[in-house]
Amino acid sequence: MDMRLSDEQIRLRELARDFAMRKIKPVVAELDRLADPAEVHRRFPWHVIEEGSRAGLRTAALPKEYGGGGIGILTHLLMLEELCQADSGFATHFHQAWKMAKLLVQKCSREQRDHFLPKFTDDDRALLAVAMTEPDSGCDTLMPYDGPDGGVRTTAVRDGDGWVINGTKHFIACASVAKLFFIATRTDKSVGVTRGLTVFLIERGTPGFRVGRIHDKLGNRLMMNAELIFENCRVPDFNRVSEVNQGLRYLASFGARHVPTTGAFGLALGRAAFEYAVEYAKTRVQGGKPVIEHPTVALRLGEMAAQLEAARAVCVQAAWMADQPDYDAKHGILASIFSSDVGPKVCDMALQLMGGYGYMRDYPVEKILRDALMCYHIDGTSDVHRIKIGEMLRGVARTGYIAE
Repeated sequence: MDMRLSDEQIRLRELARDFAMRKIKPVVAELDRLADPAEVHRRFPWHVIEEGSRAGLRTAALPKEYGGGGIGILTHLLMLEELCQADSGFATHFHQAWKMAKLLVQKCSREQRDHFLPKFTDDDRALLAVAMTEPDSGCDTLMPYDGPDGGVRTTAVRDGDGWVINGTKHFIACASVAKLFFIATRTDKSVGVTRGLTVFLIERGTPGFRVGRIHDKLGNRLMMNAELIFENCRVPDFNRVSEVNQGLRYLASFGARHVPTTGAFGLALGRAAFEYAVEYAKTRVQGGKPVIEHPTVALRLGEMAAQLEAARAVCVQAAWMADQPDYDAKHGILASIFSSDVGPKVCDMALQLMGGYGYMRDYPVEKILRDALMCYHIDGTSDVHRIKIGEMLRGVARTGYIAE
């Protein structure tokens, strides 16, 4: 297993790092402190998305024949880590664009691709989203719980040559700013989600489809999570991108391939807090010397460094594996679990190391910790992922949203 980075991977990682520090970081701190998420939406920094488009970042995951960079999972992980150094919430808009653009190219028909892809490539502000989660349906779909009474409640009912969609999604990343949405719907309520879901691709502005409330979150306030509300939303059958009642299978292997990239959030946020804590410890003097010279502080920094290096190793390995044909989703889930634990823990250690200063908004670590707490809930809770690993170990085969 040779996981040395190629020159192209190194170049793209540096591109993402430079863009994050020069373009994203200067604008996010003020927006993070706005109390009203609707105001964050109104002041969303579209110019940064546009600059990212011109730099080739937004379309980086598209195959080169479609004008993209053709990045794989490992490069996705590396670039996302750098963007998250500036702001993990804002970085999610690129992360989702990379995932969903590949879904559009790889798992839609040629006719659908010819119709929808230009709406993404030709518009520097076009962002993408996928909507699974609902007020009464979260990890039911991830596990999945396969009873007819559980999982997705948003319905799609045949009506002539089209479908009528009703229901509400919530907690949907990028929802208030996205222009194209992959929507999971229930098309057979008599069976469980493994046999009753169908996926549609729906444009913003479709009659009967609107964005509801923007969620007021502890951290990642620029992720723009929001409700999606469907009220007799009629779409033609052309917008159906999965086989009828095979929507979970449509999304499952795709989700499994990308689950290693979720490790970038914990890795990046832990790294950001750690690097700030090291610089603080070198300059903060107590007991007549910089606090980094005190053994207890050095011990804590050493523990943080060890945890981050371990997280990096498992994430890079899992992402490399996901680029191979014989990938096993277990490795991606394990990497996600570990990194999602390490990130918040390292951030908490950094805050404690800084004493009262760590708790102050004058310093960045409190924001980094708020953002990092999301790691426990990315694409399902860490404990649900642990349960899935346990089932894999005892030979239980499940589909769910993340399966291979």
